[in-house]
Amino acid sequence: MKLLVEYTGQLRTAVGRSQDRIEVPDGATVAALLAQLSQSIGESARPHLLTLAGTMQPSLLVAINDTACTARQAASTVLQDGDSVVLLPPIAGG
Repeated sequence: MKLLVEYTGQLRTAVGRSQDRIEVPDGATVAALLAQLSQSIGESARPHLLTLAGTMQPSLLVAINDTACTARQAASTVLQDGDSVVLLPPIAGG
């Protein structure tokens, strides 16, 4: 199934683009998407997506079709074909 993944803030800078069309297996969860992205995008984006233990960064906000998904929900939230996933890392600065 195909998803539109949008990157914002520091993550957009780390990735070098604002969005991707990603193909994931049927039944993929948010956690599986983040793991796939961290492998395909590269090391610069991994700390924004995953903890050292490989789970979703608690500070990362994921919005699926404008509905928030928390780190606690990442492993159980199943994505659907055509979903729009926005990844919003925390904003830092002064």
